[in-house]
Amino acid sequence: ARHTACVVDANTPSVCVLEGYVTQAVTVDYYILTLPEEGLLYETSPNFRSFGSEPLMAPTPIGQHLLPFLVTDPKHQVVYVPPVNKWPTPSAWAMFKFAAESPIAKDEQDRTIMVQSEPGIVVMTNPHRQIAGSDFSLANSADGWTLSGQLEVVGGNMPSQGVRHQAVAWGGLSHYIYGVDEVQSLDFATGIDLAKWYFEASPQVFYRQELVTAYGGYLRFRFRSQYGNFYELNDPLDWVTIECESCDTGQGARIIRFIDDTLRWIGNEVYMEFHLHENGRWSYDPLNSAAEFTYATQCQIAAILTNVSRIAILGDFTRGGEGIALDDVSIVAANASEQPTYPLTCQQGCICRHNPALLHPTCC
Repeated sequence: ARHTACVVDANTPSVCVLEGYVTQAVTVDYYILTLPEEGLLYETSPNFRSFGSEPLMAPTPIGQHLLPFLVTDPKHQVVYVPPVNKWPTPSAWAMFKFAAESPIAKDEQDRTIMVQSEPGIVVMTNPHRQIAGSDFSLANSADGWTLSGQLEVVGGNMPSQGVRHQAVAWGGLSHYIYGVDEVQSLDFATGIDLAKWYFEASPQVFYRQELVTAYGGYLRFRFRSQYGNFYELNDPLDWVTIECESCDTGQGARIIRFIDDTLRWIGNEVYMEFHLHENGRWSYDPLNSAAEFTYATQCQIAAILTNVSRIAILGDFTRGGEGIALDDVSIVAANASEQPTYPLTCQQGCICRHNPALLHPTCC
């Protein structure tokens, strides 16, 4: 059962195709395992199956008492109807899980032995393909974002003020958050900050299993400096960090997008877009200071997106003080024509460190 994302407009029934993969030419049945927390899920109507015409869905939605529900559409299609008269949020509408089931052999009594896949996740994104996002549109709301790495002010007598919210428009930013570097701890030999500060993503918004469908998509945000000397920069500049505590058989994993020759910023207002793909120039952290960083493979990136535990955006670019504003943060799925984008080999799993006989995505 392949993870996939489907784009859904407000007040619009949307058809979503369930995707699977088999290694042999056998029949595959698809079962709905869970229902969306918001909105309704339907089977397709006979009209739509035969002629592609409305109504798209059957008269009654799939109910909780019918689970696991066998999808009878020959093209494995279902219809999702979002909540009525509700505006889309910066995040996805909802998600549900399904499984693929197929015969593999006959037993001694000539009975068919069926095998069922691990659950696949289907995410109904908002009209802009966003899976998770923060636009900070509510007055005095940081949407759960925080700052990390800031030093205390005045020798520890007063704590740092942390993330702040501005309910005004400033260029392309509108209702944004910002952080400032009030105290610096510099290495006198190099002039580099010994401690850097970061914007930390909201756990309730961004640490969700729906991000498994973000592979091949993008991390986007709007960024602008309020002040700072961008001729004197820290090094290295780890602009974006994404972590997974449970990856690599519980050892943890981290990918980082560093500033390099292909990626520069001088404090001006920018709308950044980072490709969540093996060609996105993400570096894989060996979590060992004696080992070197390498470019992250597709399975390393995909595994981290399966269970994200941290997303951090660097604020401490300069060696002196700076103020950095952040707005319109979103994780966006790939285009519908590219779905499903989660790599098949990665979903099948990697060899587990604790037991080489096992293959599992969490071992990637």
